[in-house]
Amino acid sequence: MTPDLTLPGAALISTCIIAGGILIAAQMFAVVIPFAPYVMVAIAVFVVLGAAMLIFSCRSRDAMPSQE
Repeated sequence: MTPDLTLPGAALISTCIIAGGILIAAQMFAVVIPFAPYVMVAIAVFVVLGAAMLIFSCRSRDAMPSQE
């Protein structure tokens, strides 16, 4: 039985999108953020990881019908 990763994947993606928006808005107002390019790359990696969690969760749900 595989765990359902839909909720953690969606939470990871939405949190990263919000954090990226805050980071971009801070840079628009000329706030100096150290290591901002590296943080943006890390956020992009987490978005891809969350999307993979969602995809694999949906695939496993289709492969194995729920036993209710």
